[in-house]
Amino acid sequence: MSRPLRIEYPGAYYHVMNRGTARQKIFLNDQDRQRFLDLLGQTCQMWGVWVYGYCLMDNHYHLLVETTDAALSRAMRHLDGIYTQRYNRAHRRDGPLFRGRYRAILIEPEEYFMAVARYIHRNPAEARVGVDISRYRWSSHRWYLDKKRCPEWLNTDCLLSRFGKGRQGLKAYWEFMEGEVEEELREFYHGKYLRPILGSKDFVERVKEEIEERVKRDEEISEARRLFRPGIGQIVSATARVYGKKEEEFRKKRRGHGNEARAMAMYLCRELGGHRLREIGVVFGLEKYSSVSSACLSMKARVEKEKRLARQAKEIKKLLKGQRQT
Repeated sequence: MSRPLRIEYPGAYYHVMNRGTARQKIFLNDQDRQRFLDLLGQTCQMWGVWVYGYCLMDNHYHLLVETTDAALSRAMRHLDGIYTQRYNRAHRRDGPLFRGRYRAILIEPEEYFMAVARYIHRNPAEARVGVDISRYRWSSHRWYLDKKRCPEWLNTDCLLSRFGKGRQGLKAYWEFMEGEVEEELREFYHGKYLRPILGSKDFVERVKEEIEERVKRDEEISEARRLFRPGIGQIVSATARVYGKKEEEFRKKRRGHGNEARAMAMYLCRELGGHRLREIGVVFGLEKYSSVSSACLSMKARVEKEKRLARQAKEIKKLLKGQRQT
């Protein structure tokens, strides 16, 4: 079975969802739910994703997001992967938690932003008759009604601005959320095949044109990277020289400074070489690609914050550039 189509570009709006494998629960208690939300906030700040809405159910979740960069896949891979690790650690289990890759529906914001927000916020009521969505703890709807305690990473202004200002706007929002989900949306989400785009015909055509142009550009970029990108061996060699380490040490798991050099090399393999997680894992002796992803993302965040590490990365890049020119 082929993977769902991934449509990514800056400024895109998505309804993202995923559920447990075999419909098993992915949240066993409130600690799991809070753990997921804390990670969601961290992930979105790291990858430049705006969160406009969410709803956590026992065996699945819904997110309404916008990407400032075309990084949805990386953000969701981080979110699902790291949450699975923490869930497994907390409940002393191993193996996959989610049924597979997340589903992301690209939505036309002018036509469906409000409707999808209502679909997400009303999910508890749709699943359980008699549920008051205003009292449901694990949905962003409660923060729209109580903005003073709203998490910093949740953007409520974008949706609320569509209903007007002040108390009248908040009342209009509340009345809209209390209304029924449109039949069109029910048919869309409960159909036999869930389409990757929710929008008008004109919107779908614009997206198709954008995809065709992006595929052509990506093919050209991929060919250039294939010809000029540094290999994993070259990156390991350059990193070892800058850190004063032996290349054999990069295959070993160690704490402290040695581990920093190893993590730096893995990060640069992704950043400069665009190498696959599994390829990197084989070289560095890591079986799980999620461990590679976690190490790369952690080092990326550190390089952006710590001047010392930024200088180390710059020195390694300079060394690799010199090798390419000789």
